[in-house]
Amino acid sequence: MAADKKKESGAEKVNRAEMLFSKEQIAASEKYFGQRDLVEAILDSRKKYTLETVDNLIERYRKGQVK
Repeated sequence: MAADKKKESGAEKVNRAEMLFSKEQIAASEKYFGQRDLVEAILDSRKKYTLETVDNLIERYRKGQVK
């Protein structure tokens, strides 16, 4: 039974990572609480993003600032 729960939890994580969120949803999330200004600046309000994409955009932005 425990193995079944682990499989379900893994599937939920995959589905959540693949879900698309609006800029407003991402900015309001707890995960990006300390980065709201950055999220507001780099995301387009007309598009939807996966959490992985948002993380990559934030990382790329931060690396571009340090020269």
